[in-house]
Amino acid sequence: MKSPTLLLLALLSAISVQAQPYNLPLQHIIVIVQENRTPTNLFGNDAALVANGFHLPTTGPCGTTQTITPSSYQLDACFDPSHAHNPAWLSMYDAGAMDGACQIKPGLSNCSAQQQAGIPPCVVNGKQTVCPQYTFVEPSLLGPYFQMAASGGFANYMFQTNQGPSFPAHQFLFSGTSEPIAPTTKDYKFFVAENATFPSGDNDRHYGCLADVGTYVRQVNPTTGADVKGYKPTYVAPADQTPGYPCYEHNTLADVFDAVTPNPITWRYYTAGDGSLWNAPNAINHICVPSGSTTDGTSTCTGSIYASNVVLDLQVFTDLGANPGQPQCTLPQVSWVIPDGNWSDHPGSLGHDGGPSWVAAIVNAVGGFNNDGSPTAMQCGYWANTAIITTWDDWGGFYDDINPIAAMSAGNGGKGGYPGTKNGANYVYGFRVPLLITSTYAKANYVSGGNVYPPSCPNSYCHDFGSILNFIEYAFGTGGTPLPEIGPSNWHYADHYAQDQGKAPNNYSLYDFFNFQKTNAFKKITGAKYPTSCFLTQASALACFPKYPKPPDNDAEEGDLD
Repeated sequence: MKSPTLLLLALLSAISVQAQPYNLPLQHIIVIVQENRTPTNLFGNDAALVANGFHLPTTGPCGTTQTITPSSYQLDACFDPSHAHNPAWLSMYDAGAMDGACQIKPGLSNCSAQQQAGIPPCVVNGKQTVCPQYTFVEPSLLGPYFQMAASGGFANYMFQTNQGPSFPAHQFLFSGTSEPIAPTTKDYKFFVAENATFPSGDNDRHYGCLADVGTYVRQVNPTTGADVKGYKPTYVAPADQTPGYPCYEHNTLADVFDAVTPNPITWRYYTAGDGSLWNAPNAINHICVPSGSTTDGTSTCTGSIYASNVVLDLQVFTDLGANPGQPQCTLPQVSWVIPDGNWSDHPGSLGHDGGPSWVAAIVNAVGGFNNDGSPTAMQCGYWANTAIITTWDDWGGFYDDINPIAAMSAGNGGKGGYPGTKNGANYVYGFRVPLLITSTYAKANYVSGGNVYPPSCPNSYCHDFGSILNFIEYAFGTGGTPLPEIGPSNWHYADHYAQDQGKAPNNYSLYDFFNFQKTNAFKKITGAKYPTSCFLTQASALACFPKYPKPPDNDAEEGDLD
């Protein structure tokens, strides 16, 4: 049970939130970040989505001479295609031809010959092989996602903002950019583009400001488009002041929250671990405040902001009232919720198929239920005032047929981040990823951009990671204006790339998913393979997933540039 002091603080916080005249009738927004799928890969054979106007290609080209028909494969696939910017993203994009997915390193090292039998055959560079890049997920475990799509909204054209893997994608989801520093030096235009390259013998592989001496992340040269080590931070310990060291210094959406007066917007980042590549705050110097340079992974974040707001992802169920050992209704106003490797949708490890169950457990807990349909330990009433935004951080090396540059460049207005480059072709935008919207205010069974092909942007259905941040900024703004952004006016921050902002009174992103004049009753998400109890504590997680905790990036190849 909560102490009287905690109960009083929670009550005062609730009163403060309810008294604030925000633009939208929301008190909480949860951003769930899943891993490494395109809509074509995750939902490639769903006839109901197609009938509802969702675009899913049935075949994909491999160069100019082959057409590959995708086949189904289990969610916890043995393979893990490369999803680096260079060469994987550039290969699939193929200067706009969108026919190079078969050139991506397929990541078959964990697959036996028997397991490869179900993967589509292909010929790459004259050699007969298999191409898992053209698979789609067998739908037996995806029921929670289909139910979420039916009860709320689904995006036809949601693009990851960046053209690359997880580490920069999470920076965009937290900061609206992967540029390393505010625009005060020539290096700010060098977008961080890859996952890290680690020094020899570095087995812990920590990211961000906790990275060991010698770690670097390549960035995109804005003039040539080449991957280079780029920016050298001068504010870290001397041994870490090397080109490409992944500790950055600029404002984030969390800084906007903290600057609100008199009542800052409360937030938490529920993460898989302090050193994870999916932990975006650990790469921001003034949030992390690293203890110092190390060669053995022992550096820690000492900042008060970090200590107050960055917690393990298991904590979200306690804050939603679902953990019977410590139930409390302490969900902040804005949450980023990041999975452990066991319940991410990241392919590459057999038995790591908990993703749909984990997402279902969060949605059900917001509605006051566990995955088995029983009530949560504490009823918090969050369904009445919460929006859940679920997206996937990158395309995972899987095929999709929508050219993001052609779709998004027309309305970009020069916001590519590169002088003289209106479409940001060097690093903005990336391929399609799924997006699900769940809320009492969400339009049921709604497809944003349904029956539209090809897309024409800007438009209400042209979404990217910046759309999520723009929606949050507006939701907790007042008087019809969003939260004021902070930092230089030319800083590529938050909604800089968003193209789905409408005109007043809907001058914010993602508005087409909602009808704030109508509420819908909560519908339990059923069919989850794993119960809510698997995600409550370290002991219960270990009982369900023998390898818990699993490092979130189970693809050592993801950062390779070979």
